[in-house]
Amino acid sequence: MRYEFINEFVVDASADDVWAIYSSPNFPALSVQLLPNILKSKFILEGDGCSVGTILCVVPEHASLPMCKEKIVTVDHEKRLKEIHTIEGGYLARGCTFSMLSFEILVKEKSSCVIKTVTKYEINDDLATSASSHLHTYLDGCVTLARGVSKHIAEQNAGAAN
Repeated sequence: MRYEFINEFVVDASADDVWAIYSSPNFPALSVQLLPNILKSKFILEGDGCSVGTILCVVPEHASLPMCKEKIVTVDHEKRLKEIHTIEGGYLARGCTFSMLSFEILVKEKSSCVIKTVTKYEINDDLATSASSHLHTYLDGCVTLARGVSKHIAEQNAGAAN
């Protein structure tokens, strides 16, 4: 069965400012900073950390979910879209046959935007129940990440104003 979860989070920052964070080579490290209860580490195995083809190693904070490798498969600066496909471990080790996360930054107004996060995965129906608690943690993490990016930008702007 194929599942898709969509979350939209409004941010009081321009789409360009938010996209600068999500498309940055520092985004993996910032993700760990913003999600200390979910991520232990996230580091670059291949590539530059922000371009198509980059492979990242993600180590969860809790051992209940195995380490995974993710590959950046789409970076579209015009659409402000980034797609990351799990290629090994993680939810694939939990029975998913496909797992992908996308971030799209949508203009709302000049100084506000929406961070749209789409999580897609495929899993055998027999395994869906056992994987659901882990997936809820993952989905909550996407919302926490969006909030953290919003706060990070606000702190940067406050520091620049001083």
